[in-house]
Amino acid sequence: MDLDGAQIKKKVRPGAIELSPDDCAIVVNYEIENAVLGEHGEQIAVDRQANFKKIKVKTLTASSNLQLLAQEIVDKCKLIQASKVGQVQQLLMRLQKRELRMESAENDLDRDQKMLRQRLEAERYQEEQRRKEEMEARAAQDGEDAAFAAANLEDLPDYLEKLYEEMEDKIRATGQIAALARRTENLEVLLTSDNLLSALARVLREDGRKSIDLAINIISVFFSFSHFSQFHQVISEHQVGDMTMRLIDLELKRADERSKGEEGKKIGAAKLEMMTRKQDRLLYVCLYLLLNLAEDVGIERKMKKRNIVVYLVKVLDRRNVELLILATTFLKKLSIYKENKDKMHECKLVDRLAAYVPVSNEVLQNAVLRLLLNLSFDSSMRDDMVENGLIQKVVELMKNPLFQNVSMALLYHISMDDKCKSLFTYTGIIPWLLEYLLQVADLHTAPELISLAVNLTQNQRNAEMMCEGQSFVRLVNRAMETQDPLLFKVVRNISQQDHKMKLMFKSFVEPLLQLLLAPDTTSELLVEVLGTLGNLNIPEFDYFHLVKSHNLMQFLAAHLIPGEVEDDIVLEVVIFVGTLCNDKTSGMIVEAGLVETLFQLMSDKKEDDEMVLQISFTFHRLLLCTPTRDALLHYTQVVFYLVDLLQDKNREVRKTADAALDVIQDVDEEWAVKIRRMKFESYNQEWLAVIENDSAEAYAGERMYMDGEMVDYAGSDEEEYNAFRHMQYGSVEDLGDTTQYWREEDEEYAHAQQMSDTYYGDEMGMMGYGEHEYI
Repeated sequence: MDLDGAQIKKKVRPGAIELSPDDCAIVVNYEIENAVLGEHGEQIAVDRQANFKKIKVKTLTASSNLQLLAQEIVDKCKLIQASKVGQVQQLLMRLQKRELRMESAENDLDRDQKMLRQRLEAERYQEEQRRKEEMEARAAQDGEDAAFAAANLEDLPDYLEKLYEEMEDKIRATGQIAALARRTENLEVLLTSDNLLSALARVLREDGRKSIDLAINIISVFFSFSHFSQFHQVISEHQVGDMTMRLIDLELKRADERSKGEEGKKIGAAKLEMMTRKQDRLLYVCLYLLLNLAEDVGIERKMKKRNIVVYLVKVLDRRNVELLILATTFLKKLSIYKENKDKMHECKLVDRLAAYVPVSNEVLQNAVLRLLLNLSFDSSMRDDMVENGLIQKVVELMKNPLFQNVSMALLYHISMDDKCKSLFTYTGIIPWLLEYLLQVADLHTAPELISLAVNLTQNQRNAEMMCEGQSFVRLVNRAMETQDPLLFKVVRNISQQDHKMKLMFKSFVEPLLQLLLAPDTTSELLVEVLGTLGNLNIPEFDYFHLVKSHNLMQFLAAHLIPGEVEDDIVLEVVIFVGTLCNDKTSGMIVEAGLVETLFQLMSDKKEDDEMVLQISFTFHRLLLCTPTRDALLHYTQVVFYLVDLLQDKNREVRKTADAALDVIQDVDEEWAVKIRRMKFESYNQEWLAVIENDSAEAYAGERMYMDGEMVDYAGSDEEEYNAFRHMQYGSVEDLGDTTQYWREEDEEYAHAQQMSDTYYGDEMGMMGYGEHEYI
């Protein structure tokens, strides 16, 4: 082919955009077209080459802003047209789900391997500790048995005398007294012995800091007495609590010094280990003694002033299991008071407790979880738990029957915060909860389970995960089968999600109506079924056929009678009426007398904010349909009620009432004029009172309010006055004679006011409109 004088024209044609099958990337396909053109621009030959460009997405997490990311990709890649932003965002969503699933699977594997390794290490360490403790216990028991065998009540005077001799004699004598105190039958004799307790308290005060063995022996004596409440006064009289707090403070300071390493290097590892064990034993008896004394709230308050919380939090850094159990138990007792809880938050207690979730010792694990449960009543503590990643850890522990109830209760508290609900989505808890919900025969016996499920299904993503596959059908069928109101709370939460999830109920609407009309349906179940149906306000449901075939209006009218029907049921019926109202069913609502019933109900329940709000919203729905709107406007005083609600303290009530009035103004010009006039009167009550009694000069400089905004009006000049009225009512020229218009409007409003006074006369004492408030 002769290509002399020919030109080559290159063109790039964008193709399909898809996900990379093996990378976290988007693949943009395109075609390069090389066209050979002749001298006169005619096309001689065409060569097409398929190609692609891979756009890698480096960071894609659950919190990534996909919309911004999609826009950034389109802006940077010339092969993607600007109109494809939505398609790129959809691909990113699919890629995000895929990556999160893969990450979750990898995390599960890593977590399992890590937990296995930790379990093996913990078991190995526990076995070594058990052997050490057995040897030490055997040796200690031999020594204690020897001391107890040698200890004799008849030698008590000799032991008392040795308290005034050398340190070794004091340690030996106090050890024998401690051995005697371990026997309950000896306590009365020891208590009545002259000066024994006083001498022990003196030795503890003077020499307790010099010898840890001496301190352990003396504290052990008083610890034996502390098991009995009647001896607490004796212990307090000898100021043992004060000396015990001083000993704890001293030993924890010593531990801090040793942790720095200098002292530990001097005394050697073996001796350091022995000193640590003795210190743990002393801290144990000291804290246990204080825990027994803390039965008295007054003494506990004194401990709080002496920083007992700080000491207990520091003890959590130690490794002795029995001491850790004691410390967490003591902290749990203290945590019920706000002052102690605030101090625990200041000491970052949750950060320390997170290290023990999970832990191999079941008793310690249970104590830690119960302490966390107490702390979880505070929102700041819950935030700390989330930051320390406790949600996933507690979810794993929840699968252990030993910790199931306390774990679910803790997770329930965390799930109360809306910002935390979404954190449960990828923990694996949703499928587990669903299976458990379907297995439990009576959910009243598992309050933690149902409470957690209800909280989590308030979140859109959690609800979607619970309904994946056939799970939704299984859940609703189980609820219909058991007729359990608690399980229906979960179903009701799902029904309030987005349009897509509401459509899942399409095949269940008629069975729900049949359950609603069943004579044996309990009031608790009735509330949940009505609530579920009330949430299904979507056009795809043919409510007209269902209402007609089931005679539903008669049922609703019978359940809108306050006093005879529970308020919870009445409230759900009000919502359901608003859901049912459409062009086909509105006439049936009027024929059933529901319009007048709802209006009367608002008058009866005007002190109930929730009831007033829902009735106002139902009025808004009724006003959208011609038959119900005509009935409301001609046979009730609904307009005056709605205008009055514009002054309600509740913001949502005001907003809903204003929306309903806007509907009336849009469809009825006559009412629109009246409503504007009433709104003006309502917002400017004080100003109108002035102009009724004074001349134009009397209200010069007054401030007027129009539609919630402040408007300055100064002077009595006719032009300024007409200008203000022009702002409120439109063109002055269109109104003709302004004085005549004002007089006609006054007469028209006076007639409307008379109607309002007639309706409100009994309750409001014939007060002028705007001078009273309902809610």
